[in-house]
Amino acid sequence: MGTRKLKFIRVIALTGMCLCALATPAASRADGISFELLSTTLTITSGGTVTFDGTITNDSGGDLNASDFFFNFLGFDPTAVTPNQDIGVVIDFLIPNGTTSALVALFDVTLGSVPDGSTFPIELQLEDINLDLSDSQTVTVMTGGTPPPPMSEPSTLILLVGALATLVAARRTVLHNQV
Repeated sequence: MGTRKLKFIRVIALTGMCLCALATPAASRADGISFELLSTTLTITSGGTVTFDGTITNDSGGDLNASDFFFNFLGFDPTAVTPNQDIGVVIDFLIPNGTTSALVALFDVTLGSVPDGSTFPIELQLEDINLDLSDSQTVTVMTGGTPPPPMSEPSTLILLVGALATLVAARRTVLHNQV
């Protein structure tokens, strides 16, 4: 192959790579938006619903409404767990750039009929309308039945009377056997 053809092929290949780079969307910034949960583990009974509260920080470069955010729920058991977004669904509010929202209900999780002692992890990531993504976090929903009633402890007086009665009975038995 001639030198001229090699240069032409290199120019075409370089041009193609540049066009591909320009056509590829810019990567989302993980530091543009974030969320912080008040608690990452909640316990409920089978069939119940829990709400995860937290805040959203907007450092995306522009003002965003609560309805501009979407939670992506991943890696959960859909036969037992139903996560639902709360933020921006009923009430919409502004989260200006460079600020953190007030403490709000971010999402809730409803459990199906599952046995007590079950644990259900859910991975989630926050996304905004600009395709910015937060870091992933994992929350856990655990089932727990109603706690057993507390054991009532006998009072000290009852224990003392019982101990004295046992001593008296033992002494009578010993004296009766000696006669």
